[in-house]
Amino acid sequence: MSRNIGNSRDHRGRGSYCWSPGHEHSLRLTPSLLCTGKQASCPPENLVERPAHTKRRTTENYPFKMSTAPEDGLRQRHPQSVTTAEADPSGKVAKKDVFGSQGPQSWKRRHQGLLQDKLGRTGAGPLVPSFSVAVRMLLLIRSAGAMYSLISDCDEVFNFLEPLHYFRHNSGFQTWELLPEYAIRSWAYVLLHWPLAHLAPMILRVGKRQQFFALRLSLGLVSSLCEAKFYRAVVEAVNEHVGRYTLFAMAFSAGMWSASVAFLPSSFTMYTTLLACSYSFHPATSDSIGISRIRKATFFVALGAIVGWPFSAAIGIPLVFEYLFLTGGDVAVGGARSTLTAKRWQSMISAVVISLSIVPAVYLIDSWAYGRQTFPTLNIVLYNIFSSNGPDLYGISPWWYYLANLFLNFNYLLPFALVSLPGLLVTYFVDNRRLGKSQMSPKAGETSPYTLLATRLAPFYLWLVIMSLQPHKEERFMFPLYPLLCFNAAVGIYLIKGWAEVAYIKVTKSPYQASKSTWFSNFSLFCIVIPSLLSISRVLALHHFYHGPFEIVRHFQYSTIPGILSSLGYSPIPLRYKPKPREKITPDWDYSPLAKMDDPITLCYGTEWYRYPSSYFIPEGVNVQWVRTDFDGMMPRKWEASAISSSVWPRSETRVSRPGRFNGENKASAEPGTYVQPQQCDYIVASHMPSTRHTTLEPDWAASPEWQKEFCTPFLDAEGSQWWARLYWVPGDLLEAGRQWGEYCLLRNVDRAKKRA
Repeated sequence: MSRNIGNSRDHRGRGSYCWSPGHEHSLRLTPSLLCTGKQASCPPENLVERPAHTKRRTTENYPFKMSTAPEDGLRQRHPQSVTTAEADPSGKVAKKDVFGSQGPQSWKRRHQGLLQDKLGRTGAGPLVPSFSVAVRMLLLIRSAGAMYSLISDCDEVFNFLEPLHYFRHNSGFQTWELLPEYAIRSWAYVLLHWPLAHLAPMILRVGKRQQFFALRLSLGLVSSLCEAKFYRAVVEAVNEHVGRYTLFAMAFSAGMWSASVAFLPSSFTMYTTLLACSYSFHPATSDSIGISRIRKATFFVALGAIVGWPFSAAIGIPLVFEYLFLTGGDVAVGGARSTLTAKRWQSMISAVVISLSIVPAVYLIDSWAYGRQTFPTLNIVLYNIFSSNGPDLYGISPWWYYLANLFLNFNYLLPFALVSLPGLLVTYFVDNRRLGKSQMSPKAGETSPYTLLATRLAPFYLWLVIMSLQPHKEERFMFPLYPLLCFNAAVGIYLIKGWAEVAYIKVTKSPYQASKSTWFSNFSLFCIVIPSLLSISRVLALHHFYHGPFEIVRHFQYSTIPGILSSLGYSPIPLRYKPKPREKITPDWDYSPLAKMDDPITLCYGTEWYRYPSSYFIPEGVNVQWVRTDFDGMMPRKWEASAISSSVWPRSETRVSRPGRFNGENKASAEPGTYVQPQQCDYIVASHMPSTRHTTLEPDWAASPEWQKEFCTPFLDAEGSQWWARLYWVPGDLLEAGRQWGEYCLLRNVDRAKKRA
């Protein structure tokens, strides 16, 4: 009696093959037979001969071999190479098999990456979002981040937002890095963002505040596209499960929440790193596709280094190593290996030459802006490495600073990321067939899949070590690392899950039970959901604890200034439409009268100057000034307004050096004009914290009778709170016992208010 081994077409048995008993260990397809019945078996009375015109399907034209008794007890299907004669009986040379392109359709979609599923290999696989779905999901989250994330670094304000604001509005603050004699910051990078911040607002005729959020929303869109492309590359070149883990780790991590929308070169290099890896994660080949990929990967590494941050070029070292010294996706031995190496070097040199075409454009733009021949990409390298007044002037941190910071932003994903490369070694011994699409030892001239995966895990460790060895550390220096951490963590989770599968099968002696168990999927779900929930809690904590600076400037623009304009006899701009019933209307005001005031409104910052959210939040005509504090370092200074000129470059002050105003030693300016007296301020932004020790230059402004509270919002007293209470936000009062709260206030000068009345 024959038994049916599977329906190749449908349940009615058309095209079903039968096999004879007694051949359990060597599959033999019988002559072409058709089963006309609906039974699961094929009794002789239901078997008929296949019509003569029907093509016979035999082992000779089936490009896979079946193994019913593998060593680990799992049924595996191994792709094997197809000879030219088998692939094309006509004798024509078959197209080269580029990483599994000649496998059946079901295998083209799955099992082509470096990491292989061992349970459920013949199934449809996990639900993997497409590129467009991933973009939409990420864009929703990044748009929320653009609207609600904080400005975590004052360098973003004074080195990038303020120059962009100055270029557009001819006002703002300047730092020493933007002086022609130093030229540390690139105007090419700043102006690259001008269309993002100002093009749409100019068309829509909206204000400066909207320009800021237009910039952030645009950066969120760019980040979403780059993250989605990187995720799809992980799905295709590594593994579907790893791709899904990477996507959700990036989407919900607290680190990516802020880094994705920050106007910083380190965020820009994060984008270029994502794009470079989306091409370099595919095994290197020397065909036209491989050459195109290496050129694109090299270009994006160069773009990030030249336009953004030169030190980010270190992330491209593993990419170059694989392409020049490993065969990658090619197979070459003997003389063919020498030919391959020569071709690879030629392709890499051409890729570098093409990428360096960025240099003249950046050089010309920055030389034009600074009024002299200069190249900020080179200047920042010389300053940080060879200057006696290097970045250590701005503080040093212990070697473990980045580990603590990364754990705060990614929590338990960090240990998984750190264990990924050592875990690869463990997998080699306990779960060897986990890597490689053929699940076999590499042939002569092939690169081991373990080596290929190690080169993709290496950039994370390389960047972490390089940055940790530098005495001066800042959170933004880790931004290029963030997506790589998510990828390494995803690989770590997948490898650990593989160890658990091996242990389960060894104990139960049943691969079938292992394939039906939900323990493994629950494990990976737990490893992604718990860090995501903790990251969401961290994001909520940052907003809940420290959002005061944005609340202050919002109240100042939409409540304080309208009150002043009303007292001067001005009215809101009439609505252009009829409001709906119960619609809440926020009046829109024309702020131009502020610039015409003989005694302009002066808004001052004292100890809170480093939380100044940028001039984009201050209406034109308001004079922002600093009040002296105990800080003895160099402060930003107001940019001199450039005269109206017919020159193509509209801001002549970017080319002017003013000796004594700035220095490269982080010392207070020798030129007067940095500060004003508190009596000259109409309003001052100050914090009122219980743990603060007040001094003569830093009094408790809120308790002074000369100042009246205009608006205050709760603000966490970080120094007075327990460390564990500052980390996360949870509903209710669970952690409230460890917190101490203060106020972040906009204070009104009583005397000047009386004079203006």
